[in-house]
Amino acid sequence: MADFKLSKNSKKNIKGINKDLEKLVVRVLAKSDIDFGIPSSGGIRTAQEQNNLFHQRPKVSWLDGFKKISYHQSGNAVDIFVYDEHGACWDCIGKYKTIADLMKKEFILMKEEGLFKDHESFEWGGDWRRFKDLPHFQVR
Repeated sequence: MADFKLSKNSKKNIKGINKDLEKLVVRVLAKSDIDFGIPSSGGIRTAQEQNNLFHQRPKVSWLDGFKKISYHQSGNAVDIFVYDEHGACWDCIGKYKTIADLMKKEFILMKEEGLFKDHESFEWGGDWRRFKDLPHFQVR
């Protein structure tokens, strides 16, 4: 195990999200053999920030932030990016799946520890049918 830690920028980018979700990310990163970080728009977002992503091309979100609200706006979602030998990798499917499996297991452990009291489930955007969002994780 490499015992990775969030960089200064990733810590800034994750600030304001659900505290248990932040702990989950930190715990998984420390246990992971895959390094990852938090992009600038990967944490909490205002409605306008969400709307800007909705209008971005290529499309990175199906939620406009006003009529359709993102879990990022409530602080109950986080996006990550994994590193490969070239830097940030957005399409390293196997690495995202490995991290998602770790996140799901750690979520269950944390629930057993009494965390995530207000959240019943954990979702990975890579499991969605309509639109695969490999970097996205959220609690419901």
